[in-house]
Amino acid sequence: MTRELTAVPAAPVPPSRAERRTQTRRQISEAARELFAEHGYLETTIRGIAQRAGVDPALVMQHFGTKSALFDEVADIAVTLDGAMEGPPELLGERILRHALADVDGKADRSMPVLRSMLTHPEAAHAVRCAVVNPHGSPWTRVLTGPDSDLRSALVGSLVLGLLTARYLLRIPGIADAPADRLVELLGPCLRPLVMTGLPVEHEEAPVELARLAEAEAARRAAAESVDDAARAALAAGASYGDVGRLLGITRQAARKRWPNALDTE
Repeated sequence: MTRELTAVPAAPVPPSRAERRTQTRRQISEAARELFAEHGYLETTIRGIAQRAGVDPALVMQHFGTKSALFDEVADIAVTLDGAMEGPPELLGERILRHALADVDGKADRSMPVLRSMLTHPEAAHAVRCAVVNPHGSPWTRVLTGPDSDLRSALVGSLVLGLLTARYLLRIPGIADAPADRLVELLGPCLRPLVMTGLPVEHEEAPVELARLAEAEAARRAAAESVDDAARAALAAGASYGDVGRLLGITRQAARKRWPNALDTE
C-alpha cells in the first residue's frame, strides 16, 4: 500500500525585532491620538495610553521619551489656513470658515487633539493662536487693511475659533450636526464687515464676478447634495461609515459627523 504524503504547512515566520518595534510604536501612536482627542493633553496619562495600546508604560517612554513629544508626534501642530487666502477679499470670511471646517473634518484624528488640548498644552495653544487668533501671525493679516486691521484680524480668528469650539468640543445642538455649507452660508456674511473695512471701492462692488461666484456656489451645493443623497443611500443599503469615508477621502469620524442620522451598520 502506498501512503499519500500530506504537505505540512510551513510555520509562520515570526516578526523581526524591527517589525515588532514598528508595530508597538504604531499601537502607542494610535492609542495616544484617540485619548488626546477624547480627553485633551492634561487628562491623558502615559499609563492610560499604555493601557489603551496594550503595552507596558515603560515602552511608551522608550519610544517617545515624554508625553509632550508623543503629543507633538500624533497631533497636527502645524495648523494653517493659508489655503483660504486666494480669492476675492470680500469673501475672505466665508473661505476661512469653509477651510477651517474642512480641515477639522478631513483630519479629525490629528486636529482634534490640538483643539481639545489648546487650554492645557502650550504647544497646542500656540498652534491655535498662529492659525486663527494671532493678529501678527494669522495669514489673513496681509489681506485686511484699514482702521483697526490687527483688531479685526483677531476678531475674525476668534469667531472662527468660537465656531470650532461650539461644533467639535461643546457639541452644541444644531451647530454640531448642521452641514458645514449651511454654517458658512449663515455665518459668512457676519464676517464681511470685519474684512471689507478699508477695501478699495472696486473690491466692494464686483457684480459680474460675484454673479459668477453665485453660479459656481449653486453648482457646488447641488453637487454636495447629490453626494449627501448617495452617501445616505449607501449607508442605508449596508455600507459602513468607514467604506463611505474611504471613498470620499475623509475619516470614518468625519463621515459619521456629516451623516449622523444615517443608518450605521457597522
